[in-house]
Amino acid sequence: MTQNLACVLLVLGLIAGCVAAPESFHDEPLSAIEEQGMKIFQREPCYSACHVTTLAVAAADNPTGFVPDLRRTPRRTRDWYLAYFVDPRAVLPFTFMPSFAHLTGADADALIAFLQRLNRGVKTAKPEPVASKDIPSVSKNGAVYRAGKVVYRTYCLGCHGVSGSGGGTVGHLLSPEPRDFTDGAWMVKQSDNYLFAVIAAGKPNTAMPGFKDILSPLQRAEVLRYIEYFADPVSRERVEVGVGGEGNEN
Repeated sequence: MTQNLACVLLVLGLIAGCVAAPESFHDEPLSAIEEQGMKIFQREPCYSACHVTTLAVAAADNPTGFVPDLRRTPRRTRDWYLAYFVDPRAVLPFTFMPSFAHLTGADADALIAFLQRLNRGVKTAKPEPVASKDIPSVSKNGAVYRAGKVVYRTYCLGCHGVSGSGGGTVGHLLSPEPRDFTDGAWMVKQSDNYLFAVIAAGKPNTAMPGFKDILSPLQRAEVLRYIEYFADPVSRERVEVGVGGEGNEN
Protein backbone atom coordinates (compact mmCIF):
# COMPACT_ATOMS: atom_id res chain seq x y z
CA MET A 1 0.00 0.00 0.00
CA THR A 2 2.80 2.40 0.96
CA GLN A 3 4.74 1.57 -2.22
CA ASN A 4 1.70 2.17 -4.41
CA LEU A 5 0.98 5.46 -2.64
CA ALA A 6 4.56 6.59 -3.24
CA CYS A 7 4.22 5.81 -6.94
CA VAL A 8 0.93 7.69 -7.19
CA LEU A 9 2.31 10.71 -5.36
CA LEU A 10 5.33 10.89 -7.65
CA VAL A 11 3.26 10.63 -10.82
CA LEU A 12 0.64 13.13 -9.63
CA GLY A 13 3.36 15.43 -8.37
CA LEU A 14 5.11 15.47 -11.73
CA ILE A 15 1.83 16.09 -13.56
CA ALA A 16 0.66 18.84 -11.20
CA GLY A 17 4.04 20.51 -11.03
CA CYS A 18 4.42 20.29 -7.24
CA VAL A 19 7.37 17.96 -7.70
CA ALA A 20 10.09 19.31 -9.92
CA ALA A 21 10.62 17.24 -13.05
CA PRO A 22 14.17 16.02 -13.57
CA GLU A 23 16.34 18.68 -15.18
CA SER A 24 16.78 16.57 -18.31
CA PHE A 25 13.01 16.86 -18.97
CA HIS A 26 13.04 20.66 -19.19
CA ASP A 27 14.76 21.19 -22.53
CA GLU A 28 12.48 19.03 -24.67
CA PRO A 29 9.53 16.65 -24.22
CA LEU A 30 10.09 12.95 -23.71
CA SER A 31 10.19 10.92 -26.90
CA ALA A 32 7.61 8.18 -27.45
CA ILE A 33 9.99 5.45 -26.29
CA GLU A 34 11.04 7.51 -23.26
CA GLU A 35 7.38 8.05 -22.36
CA GLN A 36 6.84 4.29 -22.56
CA GLY A 37 9.92 3.75 -20.42
CA MET A 38 8.58 6.11 -17.77
CA LYS A 39 5.33 4.14 -17.66
CA ILE A 40 7.29 0.91 -17.15
CA PHE A 41 9.39 2.63 -14.47
CA GLN A 42 6.18 3.60 -12.66
CA ARG A 43 4.60 0.19 -13.23
CA GLU A 44 7.38 -1.85 -11.62
CA PRO A 45 6.97 -1.46 -7.83
CA CYS A 46 10.60 -2.01 -6.93
CA TYR A 47 11.76 0.75 -9.28
CA SER A 48 9.20 3.26 -8.14
CA ALA A 49 9.34 2.36 -4.45
CA CYS A 50 13.13 2.52 -4.28
CA HIS A 51 13.83 5.48 -6.53
CA VAL A 52 10.84 7.68 -5.76
CA THR A 53 12.75 9.86 -3.29
CA THR A 54 15.75 10.37 -5.54
CA LEU A 55 13.47 11.72 -8.26
CA ALA A 56 11.11 13.73 -6.07
CA VAL A 57 13.67 15.38 -3.78
CA ALA A 58 15.89 18.17 -5.06
CA ALA A 59 19.25 16.75 -6.08
CA ALA A 60 21.20 18.80 -3.53
CA ASP A 61 18.98 17.51 -0.70
CA ASN A 62 18.79 13.84 -1.63
CA PRO A 63 19.19 11.51 1.34
CA THR A 64 22.29 9.40 1.27
CA GLY A 65 22.14 5.64 1.21
CA PHE A 66 22.10 2.71 -1.16
CA VAL A 67 19.50 4.08 -3.58
CA PRO A 68 21.33 6.06 -6.26
CA ASP A 69 20.09 9.32 -7.71
CA LEU A 70 19.30 8.24 -11.27
CA ARG A 71 19.97 11.78 -12.48
CA ARG A 72 23.59 11.47 -11.37
CA THR A 73 24.55 7.88 -12.08
CA PRO A 74 27.28 7.34 -14.70
CA ARG A 75 26.21 7.07 -18.31
CA ARG A 76 25.76 3.41 -19.29
CA THR A 77 25.43 1.60 -22.59
CA ARG A 78 22.32 -0.35 -23.59
CA ASP A 79 24.05 -3.70 -23.10
CA TRP A 80 25.21 -2.70 -19.60
CA TYR A 81 21.58 -2.06 -18.63
CA LEU A 82 20.45 -5.35 -20.19
CA ALA A 83 23.04 -7.28 -18.19
CA TYR A 84 22.07 -5.36 -15.05
CA PHE A 85 18.39 -6.14 -15.51
CA VAL A 86 19.11 -9.86 -15.91
CA ASP A 87 21.67 -10.36 -13.12
CA PRO A 88 22.25 -7.18 -11.09
CA ARG A 89 24.83 -8.63 -8.71
CA ALA A 90 26.96 -9.93 -11.57
CA VAL A 91 27.37 -6.29 -12.59
CA LEU A 92 27.28 -4.46 -9.24
CA PRO A 93 27.99 -7.00 -6.49
CA PHE A 94 26.53 -5.05 -3.56
CA THR A 95 23.35 -3.73 -5.18
CA PHE A 96 19.89 -4.34 -3.69
CA MET A 97 18.37 -4.26 -7.16
CA PRO A 98 16.25 -7.36 -7.91
CA SER A 99 16.39 -9.08 -11.29
CA PHE A 100 14.08 -7.78 -13.99
CA ALA A 101 14.77 -10.58 -16.44
CA HIS A 102 11.01 -10.86 -16.92
CA LEU A 103 10.92 -7.67 -18.99
CA THR A 104 10.27 -8.17 -22.70
CA GLY A 105 12.85 -6.88 -25.15
CA ALA A 106 10.66 -3.91 -26.07
CA ASP A 107 9.98 -3.03 -22.43
CA ALA A 108 13.67 -3.29 -21.58
CA ASP A 109 14.60 -0.98 -24.46
CA ALA A 110 11.96 1.57 -23.43
CA LEU A 111 13.09 1.52 -19.81
CA ILE A 112 16.70 1.94 -20.87
CA ALA A 113 15.75 4.94 -23.01
CA PHE A 114 14.03 6.54 -20.00
CA LEU A 115 16.97 5.88 -17.66
CA GLN A 116 19.42 7.25 -20.22
CA ARG A 117 17.26 10.36 -20.51
CA LEU A 118 17.40 10.91 -16.76
CA ASN A 119 21.19 11.12 -16.63
CA ARG A 120 22.03 12.32 -20.11
CA GLY A 121 23.57 15.47 -18.67
CA VAL A 122 26.24 13.42 -16.89
CA LYS A 123 29.57 13.59 -18.68
CA THR A 124 31.06 10.33 -19.88
CA ALA A 125 34.42 9.69 -18.26
CA LYS A 126 37.26 8.89 -20.61
CA PRO A 127 40.50 7.14 -19.71
CA GLU A 128 43.22 9.73 -19.29
CA PRO A 129 46.95 9.02 -19.50
CA VAL A 130 48.33 7.87 -16.17
CA ALA A 131 51.95 8.58 -15.32
CA SER A 132 53.94 5.59 -14.13
CA LYS A 133 54.64 7.38 -10.85
CA ASP A 134 50.90 7.46 -10.15
CA ILE A 135 50.56 3.67 -10.35
CA PRO A 136 51.31 2.01 -7.00
CA SER A 137 54.34 -0.21 -7.31
CA VAL A 138 53.35 -3.80 -6.60
CA SER A 139 55.34 -6.90 -7.41
CA LYS A 140 54.01 -10.06 -8.99
CA ASN A 141 54.00 -12.37 -5.99
CA GLY A 142 51.61 -14.56 -4.08
CA ALA A 143 50.36 -11.86 -1.71
CA VAL A 144 49.54 -9.44 -4.54
CA TYR A 145 48.02 -12.27 -6.57
CA ARG A 146 45.66 -13.18 -3.74
CA ALA A 147 44.69 -9.55 -3.12
CA GLY A 148 44.04 -9.01 -6.82
CA LYS A 149 42.04 -12.21 -6.99
CA VAL A 150 39.66 -10.96 -4.28
CA VAL A 151 39.08 -7.71 -6.18
CA TYR A 152 38.64 -9.53 -9.49
CA ARG A 153 36.18 -12.08 -8.15
CA THR A 154 34.17 -9.35 -6.47
CA TYR A 155 33.92 -6.82 -9.29
CA CYS A 156 35.07 -8.42 -12.56
CA LEU A 157 33.92 -12.05 -12.49
CA GLY A 158 30.36 -11.46 -13.70
CA CYS A 159 31.57 -10.12 -17.05
CA HIS A 160 35.09 -11.49 -17.59
CA GLY A 161 34.54 -14.93 -16.05
CA VAL A 162 36.61 -17.10 -13.75
CA SER A 163 39.11 -17.90 -16.51
CA GLY A 164 39.42 -14.27 -17.69
CA SER A 165 38.21 -15.15 -21.19
CA GLY A 166 35.10 -12.94 -21.09
CA GLY A 167 32.72 -15.80 -20.32
CA GLY A 168 31.11 -14.41 -17.17
CA THR A 169 27.45 -14.98 -16.38
CA VAL A 170 26.43 -11.80 -18.23
CA GLY A 171 29.35 -11.62 -20.65
CA HIS A 172 27.26 -12.97 -23.54
CA LEU A 173 24.84 -10.04 -23.17
CA LEU A 174 27.52 -7.45 -23.84
CA SER A 175 28.58 -6.06 -27.21
CA PRO A 176 31.49 -5.85 -27.66
CA GLU A 177 32.08 -8.86 -25.45
CA PRO A 178 34.28 -8.42 -22.37
CA ARG A 179 38.01 -8.39 -23.03
CA ASP A 180 39.64 -11.81 -23.21
CA PHE A 181 42.61 -11.56 -20.84
CA THR A 182 43.88 -14.97 -21.95
CA ASP A 183 44.82 -13.43 -25.32
CA GLY A 184 48.57 -13.21 -24.81
CA ALA A 185 49.19 -11.45 -28.12
CA TRP A 186 46.89 -8.60 -27.04
CA MET A 187 47.96 -8.47 -23.41
CA VAL A 188 51.66 -8.17 -24.18
CA LYS A 189 50.99 -5.02 -26.23
CA GLN A 190 49.18 -3.21 -23.40
CA SER A 191 51.07 -0.90 -21.06
CA ASP A 192 50.39 -0.74 -17.34
CA ASN A 193 49.55 2.94 -17.84
CA TYR A 194 46.76 2.14 -20.32
CA LEU A 195 45.26 -0.77 -18.38
CA PHE A 196 45.36 1.15 -15.10
CA ALA A 197 43.59 4.08 -16.78
CA VAL A 198 40.84 1.82 -18.17
CA ILE A 199 40.29 0.19 -14.77
CA ALA A 200 39.93 3.67 -13.28
CA ALA A 201 37.70 5.35 -15.88
CA GLY A 202 36.21 2.50 -17.91
CA LYS A 203 36.17 2.27 -21.68
CA PRO A 204 33.88 4.57 -23.72
CA ASN A 205 31.18 2.99 -25.91
CA THR A 206 31.44 -0.31 -24.07
CA ALA A 207 29.87 -1.74 -20.91
CA MET A 208 33.24 -1.54 -19.11
CA PRO A 209 32.65 0.78 -16.13
CA GLY A 210 35.19 2.84 -14.25
CA PHE A 211 36.22 1.84 -10.73
CA LYS A 212 37.96 5.03 -9.65
CA ASP A 213 35.31 5.73 -7.00
CA ILE A 214 35.08 2.09 -5.88
CA LEU A 215 38.64 0.76 -5.81
CA SER A 216 41.66 2.43 -4.25
CA PRO A 217 44.76 2.96 -6.44
CA LEU A 218 46.40 0.03 -4.64
CA GLN A 219 43.45 -2.27 -5.36
CA ARG A 220 43.48 -1.22 -9.02
CA ALA A 221 47.19 -2.02 -9.21
CA GLU A 222 46.66 -5.40 -7.54
CA VAL A 223 43.85 -6.44 -9.90
CA LEU A 224 45.98 -5.27 -12.84
CA ARG A 225 48.75 -7.64 -11.74
CA TYR A 226 46.19 -10.42 -11.28
CA ILE A 227 44.71 -10.19 -14.79
CA GLU A 228 48.19 -10.36 -16.28
CA TYR A 229 48.40 -13.96 -15.09
CA PHE A 230 45.52 -15.03 -17.36
CA ALA A 231 47.80 -14.66 -20.39
CA ASP A 232 50.59 -16.59 -18.64
CA PRO A 233 49.04 -19.89 -17.51
CA VAL A 234 52.38 -21.39 -16.45
CA SER A 235 53.12 -18.55 -14.03
CA ARG A 236 49.52 -18.60 -12.85
CA GLU A 237 49.70 -22.30 -12.04
CA ARG A 238 52.96 -21.79 -10.16
CA VAL A 239 51.57 -19.01 -7.99
CA GLU A 240 48.33 -20.97 -7.42
CA VAL A 241 50.26 -23.91 -5.95
CA GLY A 242 52.78 -21.70 -4.16
CA VAL A 243 55.91 -22.67 -6.08
CA GLY A 244 58.86 -20.44 -5.26
CA GLY A 245 57.72 -19.55 -1.75
CA GLU A 246 54.79 -17.40 -2.96
CA GLY A 247 52.26 -19.11 -0.72
CA ASN A 248 49.52 -21.65 -1.29
CA GLU A 249 46.39 -20.54 -3.16
CA ASN A 250 43.14 -22.38 -2.66
